[in-house]
Amino acid sequence: MDEHVWVYDATPEQKIKDIMEAGGVTRATARILASRNIPPDQVESFLKPTLNRLADPYLLPGTKAAAERLWRAVRSGERILIHGDYDTDGITATALTSWVLRQHGATVGNFLPHRIDDGYGLTVESVTKAAEDKWNLMLTVDCGITSVEAAERAREIGLDLIITDHHMPGSELPHAVAVVDPKLPGAPVAIQDLAGVGVAFKVCHAFLKFGRENGFEGGEVDLREGLDLVALGTVADIVPLLDENRILVRNGLQTLARQHRPGIHALCEIAHTYDPLTTGDITYRLAPRLNAAGRMGDPGDSLRLLEADSMVEATSLARRLDEYNRERQRIEEEAIQGAEEQISSFGDMDERRTLVVAGADWHQGVVGIVASRLTRRYHRPAVVLTRDSSGVWVGSSRSVRGLNLVELLERCGGTLIRFGGHAMAAGLSLEPSNLPLFREQFESTIGEVLQIEDLRSHIDVCGEVSFSELDYRFFSELEKLEPFGHGNPEPVFVTRDVIPDKLIPAGRSHTRGYVRDTTGASIPYIAFGRTPETLPPPPWDLAFTPQLNRYGGQSTPQVRVVDIRSLA
Repeated sequence: MDEHVWVYDATPEQKIKDIMEAGGVTRATARILASRNIPPDQVESFLKPTLNRLADPYLLPGTKAAAERLWRAVRSGERILIHGDYDTDGITATALTSWVLRQHGATVGNFLPHRIDDGYGLTVESVTKAAEDKWNLMLTVDCGITSVEAAERAREIGLDLIITDHHMPGSELPHAVAVVDPKLPGAPVAIQDLAGVGVAFKVCHAFLKFGRENGFEGGEVDLREGLDLVALGTVADIVPLLDENRILVRNGLQTLARQHRPGIHALCEIAHTYDPLTTGDITYRLAPRLNAAGRMGDPGDSLRLLEADSMVEATSLARRLDEYNRERQRIEEEAIQGAEEQISSFGDMDERRTLVVAGADWHQGVVGIVASRLTRRYHRPAVVLTRDSSGVWVGSSRSVRGLNLVELLERCGGTLIRFGGHAMAAGLSLEPSNLPLFREQFESTIGEVLQIEDLRSHIDVCGEVSFSELDYRFFSELEKLEPFGHGNPEPVFVTRDVIPDKLIPAGRSHTRGYVRDTTGASIPYIAFGRTPETLPPPPWDLAFTPQLNRYGGQSTPQVRVVDIRSLA
């Protein structure tokens, strides 16, 4: 049995032709657009995601009421506290709103909860503390939509509250002056998947628009200068890079590349990122360092970095984040090793549908990362637990394609203290005595909906192409399809009956050379993690991603091997 399942896009040929005609693009590009469900009449807007295509911010319900209350606070000298979150999305949303409000003369403070000391989200304790510290208005970013008790406490003590969030609301909405969440009814489809910082951007846009409409004087703010923060938070939060997210990130990457903030410049230097900056740089270099502060120490260090005025301060903070990240990597590897030892005792993995591992001394800041790594490695839903200060098991879970974690955890609810999250990622807690029963229930619950053979990794294929179709015109169009990421992944094609013309070792564990198809066309390839002796005998069916290899100021077309099937 092949390790991976190749899932081909099933778009009818006529729609491919319609996309080619509407966009004036090659067949290969049309196949990619079709696999993203881009209709012919939206091809131009997809290829040209300009800022003037952003929707009026008032179309997001609650933004106008939020803008009006914020302006009242600014003009009357009220003290505004921004309550964010400890991840990159929440930190960038906090930095963005703070910057816009301060530029208009507002008195602004920030609160980022400590992952272990304060827990997640808006709480009764944080609201009470804000009132005691004489804040007049609290604005949440990236949190609060399910904080009904905290919002009620704010109402009781006279603290006005504006909630901006992007998570799924519960059955009851919190009471607030304004509630802004694209998951609530009435939001345009194009903005329903905004990250927390994307919602904050909309609120800031509404704030500026309301000020212009009412003749309020304020600082000169070009909101485009904040798009670097929007790109960081949006990519880091793994929301689909389609619709308005695509516009914000495409333009935000350009702002990010200018590194006009000392903190961004220092972070890029210590992370060794180079122009042009990509979504991959955010995912694997910048966001992990910003997140590391919230995982290992004080998330305020990341916020202070983004707000730093000097390179001296920024460099010191960037080094601290880098140290946090190195420590995170170390304890993550220790937890992975412990998890693997437990998994080795489970017996035959071919007979298991789930992974539930627990380590009493694993750091709470890394359990989510460990769950993600186990899910990718074994392609099974994974739950990773550690003990909190009260002795309760707390942790994170990650899912695979076709499984909704929240629905699965609901069916195990009798063994859990609490749980919540999304289809692919969730948090949970349970009493120590319930761990064996939870393991059994979680395994049996998934066994009711999926067979073992369903738990194979999938490769989404845009279609079959010949190498002759991957010409310079196609590669120029490929750049217009960026940025790639969740919802708009790097495209994968298949070419049949391929012969490798060269098998050249590259580094210690890779192979490069040329591949040739039945038309006689050839193209350079790189096969990461595959040495020449481990490659199967040709001819091959080749699954690959086309890309431009940028090196030494030159851009050379090549294909990166994703999977190989031998026809021998």
